[in-house]
Amino acid sequence: APAEIEEEEIVEAEIFKVVEVMPEFPGGAAKMMEYIQKNMKYPMMARESDIQGRVFVNFVVEPDGSISNVAVLRGIGGGCDEESVQSMPKWNPGKQRGTAVRCAFTVPIIFKLQ
Repeated sequence: APAEIEEEEIVEAEIFKVVEVMPEFPGGAAKMMEYIQKNMKYPMMARESDIQGRVFVNFVVEPDGSISNVAVLRGIGGGCDEESVQSMPKWNPGKQRGTAVRCAFTVPIIFKLQ
């Protein structure tokens, strides 16, 4: 009889939406907004077309604090959606029962012309 080949199933860790301790940008929300303002460039196409508004970005904060699975939930166009998806420093991960877990997080990024 031919030998049965068992396929190895890759189980990805569950992504939590709500945890006991939510993930946090180092220094809190105010520092995150400061970081976004310093590191984000208003796209020229959006500036010329007078595009303003909120872009909602969703991502997963991994147990090591890194960011993955970045996705724009709601965009405004003009290059703003792509600009808001940028590399961030490591976060303080979310915790469930004292253990760091994968946790989804959504951030609104406001594009406003001065």
